[in-house]
Amino acid sequence: MRARAAFALVWLLLVSIHPRSIRGEEHTGGRADYSKGPLYGKNTFIPFLIHYSFPALTAKSAEQFEWNGHVSFYYSQDVHYKAKPSVSYDRDGNIIRQYDKANVVRDNESFVGELGLSFNPLAKLQIGADMRLVSYYGGFLDPVIEAFHGFLGLPNAAREYYLQNQLYINIPNNNGIRLFLDKPAAAFGDIDLWGKLTFFENTKIALAGMGAVKIPTGRLETLSGSNYPDIGLAFLSDIRLVWRLTVYGQAGMVVPLNGRSYTMFNGLAGLEFSLSELLSLLVQMNIKTSPLSSEVQRYSQPQTNLLAGLKIRRKQYTWQFYIEENPFTLQGTDITAHVMFAIGCRR
Repeated sequence: MRARAAFALVWLLLVSIHPRSIRGEEHTGGRADYSKGPLYGKNTFIPFLIHYSFPALTAKSAEQFEWNGHVSFYYSQDVHYKAKPSVSYDRDGNIIRQYDKANVVRDNESFVGELGLSFNPLAKLQIGADMRLVSYYGGFLDPVIEAFHGFLGLPNAAREYYLQNQLYINIPNNNGIRLFLDKPAAAFGDIDLWGKLTFFENTKIALAGMGAVKIPTGRLETLSGSNYPDIGLAFLSDIRLVWRLTVYGQAGMVVPLNGRSYTMFNGLAGLEFSLSELLSLLVQMNIKTSPLSSEVQRYSQPQTNLLAGLKIRRKQYTWQFYIEENPFTLQGTDITAHVMFAIGCRR
């Protein structure tokens, strides 16, 4: 009985890893291509959210007349205080929490819903649009985050001195852009229009160029847009290093047309390990230069976000999950969790 169970386990393992073992697979040059593309997502960190950011696309072509649509949700928890406030204690020695707004730069939770649609008029040409609903609120997970940090022995970034579940954003900058919010807000964000052209492709490498324009349907007053359009150009690459491993690269520039924000570099480096036709694990770093300068030094530094997630693809359906943090320059949210459902339709 144990021998049969061991044999069945080995057989299932071989089925999951052998490149020719899964029914319905498509072979290119004698090898199955299970790559599912990099982690597609929007930068939800203020001030980057109000500008265009390249969402991370595969450079590969698709079938002519193919349609793709997706629905995404982003949850972010964010806090940054300039300094610890003056501390007082109650009779039991517990910290008396307060809210010194002079020391608050960012303190909020946010929820972003996104709807996207793309179409391939030609196999090597894809056009698309993304639109969003952006909301900010005081939140309800501050106690959970504090308890989690305490359990792991991690610093709480002065959270323990401030009132929990508050909303206040006031990011100082030298560009004259008012990045301020002191009450809950929900607003329609900017609409992104983009096009991608695959100009080189073989069994191991795909190269593409991408152009985009941001339509300013969001508003600066609700931190859902910059009130001005942006334009962007980027170069995309997919490289299948060895069996089951794909490297993604992206480099581009985003030019805000408001005359005050700086031109931004957008870069991406990602690695996908395709466990099977169904499942891939991905790690990715998104690198973006800041659109502004600030007396708070971190807001002038580049953003270096780390993303870790997975993609599940079953026929024309795809699910994507990832967690995003910035442990290096701190130019990012404390944590962002993302989930996406996508569906494709071929002729």
